[in-house]
Amino acid sequence: MATRRARLAASLVDGAALVLPSLFLGVLRCRALPGEPAMKAPVVYVPALLALLVQASLIRGTGASLGKRLLGIQVVRSAGCPAGVWRMALLRNALPVVLFGYCGWFGLVDALFVVGEDRRCLHDWVADTRVVKAPRAPRSLALMSA
Repeated sequence: MATRRARLAASLVDGAALVLPSLFLGVLRCRALPGEPAMKAPVVYVPALLALLVQASLIRGTGASLGKRLLGIQVVRSAGCPAGVWRMALLRNALPVVLFGYCGWFGLVDALFVVGEDRRCLHDWVADTRVVKAPRAPRSLALMSA
C-alpha cells in the first residue's frame, strides 16, 4: 500500500498542477487589464482544462495522475487489477467534488478515512480502489550499460 505521506504529496502536486497555471494567467491578466476582473475571462480556465486532459490521459495509460507518477504510486481496484478511467474520474474524483459542494465537511471526512489500517479514503471505498506502490519499470539495456 502507498504511504499516507505519498498520497498527500501526490494530491498536493495534482492540485498545484490544476490551479497554479490558471492563477498565474489570472495574475497576468490583472496586470495587463487593471480594471477587469481576473477570473471572469474564459481564457483563464484553459490551463486547468489542459491539465485535466493531461491527467486523464496519464490515468488512462498508467492508473496514476502526475502527482502519483512522481511519487511512485498508482490506483488499482481492490482485487489488484487496473482501475478504469471512468471509475476513477467519476467515483474517485467527480462524486467527492459534488458531495463536497453540498456538504463542506465531506472533504474532511473523506480524508480522515486514510488514517485507518487499510489507508483507504472514503472515495476509495466507494470506487472499490486502493492506492499502491507502482511497480518499477524495467531499465533498458542501453541505460544499464551507460
